[in-house]
Amino acid sequence: MLTVFAVVCMAFGFEAVGKGASQYAESSKTVVFGMNWEPVGFYPLRAVDSASYYGQTLVYEGLVRYGADTDIVPGLAERFEISPDGLTYKFWLRKNLHFSDGMPITMDDVVKSIHAASSKISPYKDDYRDVKAVIAQENTIILKLDRPCAPLLSRLVELKVLPAYLLSSVDMGKRVLMRRPVSSGPFRLVRWESGLELVFEPNPYYWGKKPDLQRLIWRVIPDMSLLSMALSRGDVQVGQVDARAWKYFLSKRSNLVLDAFAGSRTIYLGFNMTRSPFDEDAVRQAIAMCVDRQIILNKLYGDFAVLPTSDSAEGRWSFDKTVKTYDFNPAKAQELLEKHGFKLGTQGYSRAKDGKSQLLAFRIKSTKDSSDVAECIAGQLRRAHIPCEVEVVEFAALRHRYLAKGDYDVTLWSRSSGPDPDCYLIWSSKGPMNFSRFNDPVVDDLIQKGRTATSIADRKLVYSQMQSILAKRVPWVFVVQPKLMVAHQNWITNVSHGSQTKTGLPWDNPLFNAARWSFAKESN
Repeated sequence: MLTVFAVVCMAFGFEAVGKGASQYAESSKTVVFGMNWEPVGFYPLRAVDSASYYGQTLVYEGLVRYGADTDIVPGLAERFEISPDGLTYKFWLRKNLHFSDGMPITMDDVVKSIHAASSKISPYKDDYRDVKAVIAQENTIILKLDRPCAPLLSRLVELKVLPAYLLSSVDMGKRVLMRRPVSSGPFRLVRWESGLELVFEPNPYYWGKKPDLQRLIWRVIPDMSLLSMALSRGDVQVGQVDARAWKYFLSKRSNLVLDAFAGSRTIYLGFNMTRSPFDEDAVRQAIAMCVDRQIILNKLYGDFAVLPTSDSAEGRWSFDKTVKTYDFNPAKAQELLEKHGFKLGTQGYSRAKDGKSQLLAFRIKSTKDSSDVAECIAGQLRRAHIPCEVEVVEFAALRHRYLAKGDYDVTLWSRSSGPDPDCYLIWSSKGPMNFSRFNDPVVDDLIQKGRTATSIADRKLVYSQMQSILAKRVPWVFVVQPKLMVAHQNWITNVSHGSQTKTGLPWDNPLFNAARWSFAKESN
């Protein structure tokens, strides 16, 4: 295994830290973060994949941000207030703010950033649809709303404040910002070698506490076994790992510590509800009863995951533990299918529909990262007389070529959630990320009620009702909710804060606390 690791290291152009992993390795304040993939880019209106989001949180900041307990605290705004009727949000901008290029952060930058985020080209435009006016007065930004919008403050955490002069250009800054972000956050990007590594340094103009790190190197290591080896050897100081890597290998290394956070990522089996027979609740329910989620949990995740009842993260206030999903029961699944016209034959379940024979058989489109779960599910379905195979597709192709265009039957995919339970993007009939084409008027109404409700208690009731509907109708089989597992060298501290191990990190972002990472002692 060491030989394989050495060969791949040479192919990727880096050596062990003890021999100079990169030109930066001599610094005891350098931390190498290992990740299986890299960002698509730093332009927030186009690069919306998980890795891009993680990278963007290093270099950008909004008016507000999440605190140690996922509470919302001031960011570029030194303070804020919300009117009692929920229709006016007021933010006081800090003085002497600057971008990483030394240019001042002005009211114009903030206003244009809000307009860009709410523009028709923005994937986040629906987050701002209740904002009717953005007003700049001296050092304050005022948002006027048509109606209360409970998730708005959490959405403003995700606002990336960008230079107005770039947003005013023909392409709204895309060409520049995709590869060369102008930072308003704690780090700045100083180098990017595609497929190898990204190098970040503290933003010298950042308003808040400067990171202890002199450099943060995002090392791209596509293979999880090689990432585990790099962590074991100390070539990588921090990395996101999976349960098997930790349990069978990394946990035996005295130099490593694990921070395991309640997960906010749900791995699911999703159906294209515009295609027959997946447009029938009974068929999806029967398939759910043929998936043994407990076996998947035990074999692939051990104690580092939970069986979800919805895509709401278990550590969030909106989670309803009383919601019931369909238990593993192939015999009951057969009864349900036969009740809806299917008969079990030598090839599986089939029925006559529209003058043709319809066989319940399908292909699960998945990515390499999730292929083991997909193969496990496919095997279970075959044993339940439902012919099934797995097709592994590259991440971007699966999202943009197949899911976004509805060119699939079934997928094994995942969804990360933030601290606020608003789920318009995913479950609204008009949601841009509603890849299952789920359309339920009751859910649409609940989504709107959840946005306008003014108390946590009322919102919790709304989302509990929504979770019950999703569990019953099964647009997705909610397979497993893994913990976010961040392994690190034992001299790295502050990887977790406050109650985060119980509440989870926003959007399962392993770099969420990177600006706070520190050192128990000098690294060698």
